[in-house]
Amino acid sequence: MNMEIIKRNPLIIGIAIIFAMYILGDVISGVSLLLPSFLLAGIVVGFMVNEDMKTGAINGAVLGLISSIIVNAILIVMMYLQGYGDYFVSMILFYVIYLVIEIVIGAVGGVLGSLIQAETLEDVEPDSP
Repeated sequence: MNMEIIKRNPLIIGIAIIFAMYILGDVISGVSLLLPSFLLAGIVVGFMVNEDMKTGAINGAVLGLISSIIVNAILIVMMYLQGYGDYFVSMILFYVIYLVIEIVIGAVGGVLGSLIQAETLEDVEPDSP
């Protein structure tokens, strides 16, 4: 029995959600939607995985890890280009803490998504012959 724990398609869709909300929120409007986008993408990934809570949490954490590394690297580069190179060490420390928070929020979103999926499956009754 070969079961993959990490599902690629939900992760790709979740990363696309995070980047779409990042571009629409931070870059265009100036309002930070980064943490809510991690929660929303985690819920979507947990829902799409369609398995137990452990798999939803693992996929949400992987989503949080990949997306937060990319997003925080973009934020560090943007801050460096704006002239905050002297504060590079403090920026790195701040974004490491932010990375951990984003991973936890992604995992929580994955658990919530898998719980929502479990509830929607319980409400459906099988057809009686």
